[in-house]
Amino acid sequence: MIGYMNKCPHCGAESSFVPEEMECDQSLVLWCKHCGDYINQTITMESLRKWWARYDAGEDTFKPPVSKGILLMFERLEQTLADEPDCNLNRVEIHLKDFTDYRYK
Repeated sequence: MIGYMNKCPHCGAESSFVPEEMECDQSLVLWCKHCGDYINQTITMESLRKWWARYDAGEDTFKPPVSKGILLMFERLEQTLADEPDCNLNRVEIHLKDFTDYRYK
């Protein structure tokens, strides 16, 4: 990745983000200071599971970026990869990155 993110892809304001380490797995999420929406850098399945739990409990107003159905498919894929005899990884964990609409100078 060359350059740096200088505009929020949601509101278009000049970058001003608050980084937050997700409590469950230390993945990094950035929150726009202007519109309050998230700019994810890396999200793990554990982050998504806990985010959905908070959202369903009314503790979080931002809906997770991946539906519960897709999250379940990712979890099944993680398990399928872990169970694969030719997979030499002790534990498979899927991490998502989203760079859609990032604007660079």
